[in-house]
Amino acid sequence: MRPTLRLAKLLLAGLCASLLTAPAQAALVEMADGELSEVTGQAFLNLTTDAYNGMNFTRLNFGMDVAAQLNIKKLQLGLYPRSGETAGTADVDISNFALGSVNDATGQVNPFLIKNPFLELAYQGNKVVGMRLGFAEAQGHMSGDINRVTGNIAVDLYGKGSYLATQMSCAWWDATCGIAKSLVGGAYANSDFSAQAQLVNSGGDPDPVRATMIGMVDGQKLSIPGGSGFDNFLLSLFSSSNCSLLSTTTCFPLSNYGSFPIGKIDTASQQFTQTAKGVFLSMQTQDLQWRDQQDAAKFITALAGAFMNLPRNADGTAAITTSFQEAFNGIPRVDTCFGTATKGC
Repeated sequence: MRPTLRLAKLLLAGLCASLLTAPAQAALVEMADGELSEVTGQAFLNLTTDAYNGMNFTRLNFGMDVAAQLNIKKLQLGLYPRSGETAGTADVDISNFALGSVNDATGQVNPFLIKNPFLELAYQGNKVVGMRLGFAEAQGHMSGDINRVTGNIAVDLYGKGSYLATQMSCAWWDATCGIAKSLVGGAYANSDFSAQAQLVNSGGDPDPVRATMIGMVDGQKLSIPGGSGFDNFLLSLFSSSNCSLLSTTTCFPLSNYGSFPIGKIDTASQQFTQTAKGVFLSMQTQDLQWRDQQDAAKFITALAGAFMNLPRNADGTAAITTSFQEAFNGIPRVDTCFGTATKGC
């Protein structure tokens, strides 16, 4: 069964209905030339077209900022038989999906912030083959019971060497691991380590289709961003293999994470300091290249079906930043419901 674009039709129908039924409360008033010369502005709605590799694109840009807090019982896109995947599964399958959070004690809403959203259609002739809902920038908590995800999810992991050393379970005969553990927990105990993660399978191979795990791919190494060349040379001798690095697990079930911070968050204040850029959710009937929102000369290949894109920013930082401790132990869900329930409201 081929994935459909029913979601695109529903979104377009709802948008058109809202525009057609909105009451008019404005009247034309003549302005003097002097007044006109002082006025600048941009349309709320802006339509652009594009073409690439035999495909045509039409994008409806919304010149607005959005602050949203929403809950969805089940976000399930691309539910169809897919070769090599478990029967009855979907491309994107998240129960109790939510954007933003709430403080039930104070009644405060912490919205998910969106800057310059857009809706884009890809078509050949008169046939629509893809749709994506995108955000120029996004920031806030994305929560859910994550079952499977198809797409590109970029994560930066960070933490002190002292914590990493506690996770190394070196066998007594593994001298290399023992020496590395001593260095990480000793000379480098106060050093800030980092690593990159993405969607993987249980063997550490990239898995962009209906993935259930996230972690370091085979060959990925740790680094000390503020360290010397010698420090990083030592670390370059070790790399993740088969979801393990120096007897430390490097791949984790997506179900461990109740909430992900989209954008960079300050660990001390728990306040967001940066946004994630180039975020989109798309559906397409074939593998499709969407123009990169951060670099117009580049394209992002979205696989046929439903595809979630939480990429790296142009400066190399990931859309999601979490600590090594959160990677190993999981991330508790933030409260997204007023009342006794924290989810499923």
